[in-house]
Amino acid sequence: MAYQALYRKWRPRTFDSVVGQEDITNTLKNAIKRGTISHAFLFAGPRGTGKTSCAKIFAKALNCTNLQDGEPCNECANCLAADKGAMPDIMEIDAASNNGVDEIREIRDKVKYAPTQGKYKVYIIDEVHMLSMGAFNALLKTLEEPPEHVVFILATTELQKVPATIISRTQRYNFKRIAQADLEQRMKYILDQEQIKYEDKALAVIAQVADGGMRDALSILDQLLSYEKDTVNYDDALQITGFAAKEKIEEILLALLEKDAAKALTLAQAELQNGATSKNILDELIDMATNALLVVKADGQNKSNFLSADFVQQIATIPAQRYFQLIAAANDALNDLRYTNQQQIPLEVFLVASTNEQQSGAALPAAASSPAALTTGKNGDLQAEITALKKQVVDLTEKFSKLSSQPRSNSRDQVYHIDSASAPVKKTSQANSIVEKPKKKPRVRNTKRANEQNRKQVYHVLENATKHDLIALKDVWPDLQSVLSVSQRALLDVLQPVAASPDQVVMKCKYTLWFENASADDDFLTKLTSEIAKFTKHDYEIVLVPDEDWLKVRKDFLQTHGKELLAKKKEGASHEPAGESIETANDEVVQKAKDLFGDAVNIKD
Repeated sequence: MAYQALYRKWRPRTFDSVVGQEDITNTLKNAIKRGTISHAFLFAGPRGTGKTSCAKIFAKALNCTNLQDGEPCNECANCLAADKGAMPDIMEIDAASNNGVDEIREIRDKVKYAPTQGKYKVYIIDEVHMLSMGAFNALLKTLEEPPEHVVFILATTELQKVPATIISRTQRYNFKRIAQADLEQRMKYILDQEQIKYEDKALAVIAQVADGGMRDALSILDQLLSYEKDTVNYDDALQITGFAAKEKIEEILLALLEKDAAKALTLAQAELQNGATSKNILDELIDMATNALLVVKADGQNKSNFLSADFVQQIATIPAQRYFQLIAAANDALNDLRYTNQQQIPLEVFLVASTNEQQSGAALPAAASSPAALTTGKNGDLQAEITALKKQVVDLTEKFSKLSSQPRSNSRDQVYHIDSASAPVKKTSQANSIVEKPKKKPRVRNTKRANEQNRKQVYHVLENATKHDLIALKDVWPDLQSVLSVSQRALLDVLQPVAASPDQVVMKCKYTLWFENASADDDFLTKLTSEIAKFTKHDYEIVLVPDEDWLKVRKDFLQTHGKELLAKKKEGASHEPAGESIETANDEVVQKAKDLFGDAVNIKD
């Protein structure tokens, strides 16, 4: 007969043989004895904790003809057929490979037929979270109101992926991880039945690696038996699992507590050469430090967790805060392992950092810090720095108030802004912005002089606007996104170049609020001017204008300069009167000209 893996050979056949899930098995047994069988069950929990085994035992018990206190007899024809997988009324479906709508529809069509051999037709759907949303929807109505002879048992390791509509139609049972002691006890029972010798320390290592999963524990045990068939010994368990010897971990922990980095590194490197992994060493150190902390706090109880005779005496005088530091630092190192291929480096960095005399207490949890400690040491210096910074803020605020009341001096290179209310001028020095950040100054509003100066500046751009300059600016516009910061890119998104002359460019802003933000952000304007010059190999001054004012400014310009510009067009000049219209035959400009000058206008291509 072919060899059968231990986890298959020793799969539980009764509820009493299921390990670590007594609450669930007792509930299922009582439901069978009392005849209160629900139509749908949902078994959820980590892998290898008995979900599928309980589903099979429950399905077998529902169809058993000779129940024994809620347990299947395992002797009747139905039980024997169920154990062999030949029971026609018990159907196991793997949702990972049968997750479509068609498979569920087939189940829905067949549930109406009565069972052929037993009392119930039982559908066990394993890994039910793998079903598609369409399959879940197809299952909903049948799952809620199936025929009286049908029972659904759904099993999943990822409950969060199961729709709430499915969960609400079932009785949910949450399987928990199996305790390490229960895992060891079950492995001892199996090895005794198989008449194989073993060491208790080896089984403890296997149980720790299994992390609460019985199937994982038996798989590792099976692997160990393949390595050495006659016995299960401690050294082989360490070799197969990649764990370090417990006594070596105790030595490393003592070296860390004594802040002996050289000894800790030497011991850890030796264990790595013997086959241990960095992750397992860190896991064992965390487990050992936690146990040591509990022993210190519990006045020396549970000393049997340690192998060294004098280990408890050596750690008795270590303060609890030291353990908190080690555990926090080890957890950080475990997290770093996920982001590097050099698995040894985070371990070595942890060993050196945790033995550093000047290690800060930042890694301590909040519970480990007392209120008195927060007012001593470096915190006193921190309070002094905060006081000094507050004073600097007050001084800068006073200086800013004084400077903002002084008149603004003009400079050679300027950026002009059109205010959304009355289009006044605001000038910012580009030359000075390289050396010193310009100060924000109040804008001049509702003055006739400022309005005239501003319109002259805008008209100057429109009079000399060219198609070539505007196309050049629009071509580099996407490139500007890659060199600006996130906040600056947000401002750039609401700006659009609408007219450009050989030395200036008019940009309209979509929203008044963003126009004000852009106008006040001298750093942004300086950066934008500089980047435009880099990409276009040409210097442009920037004129900002709100979108709502741009149409009025352009219309006024056409009214006052329309005839002159039309004359230039007839002569073949390359200037564009409305910068937003970069093509000669722009319909909008043509319509504007007709509105202004009537039928006297002749348009020639």
